[in-house]
Amino acid sequence: MEEVLWKGKPFNFGLPSFTTYEITESRIIVQKGIFTKRRDEIRLYRVRDISTKRNLFERLINIGDITVFSSDTNHAEFILRNIKNSTQVSDLLGEMVEKSRIKHRALEVAGVME
Repeated sequence: MEEVLWKGKPFNFGLPSFTTYEITESRIIVQKGIFTKRRDEIRLYRVRDISTKRNLFERLINIGDITVFSSDTNHAEFILRNIKNSTQVSDLLGEMVEKSRIKHRALEVAGVME
């Protein structure tokens, strides 16, 4: 069983959220739904880039969106919405991506044009 390094839900201004996010040592796991649960996973070694977006209001209440770009064909771009402490979560995610790439010996090869 993998250790869960971070677990959270989108901040919905007091309304219930039926989405949960988890970051483990090797995956991002997203679960959505009430009656029908959908579970999606992205392997960390497949993550290519991470970006964070926070507008002025979001900065005031310390939330933001984290966009994950991956080489996964099903989830080439995935957004973790309204995450509390989004910059710290993004930093944690970046560290875990690097560790996972080293562990799996995954290298990103950029296309070279001549």
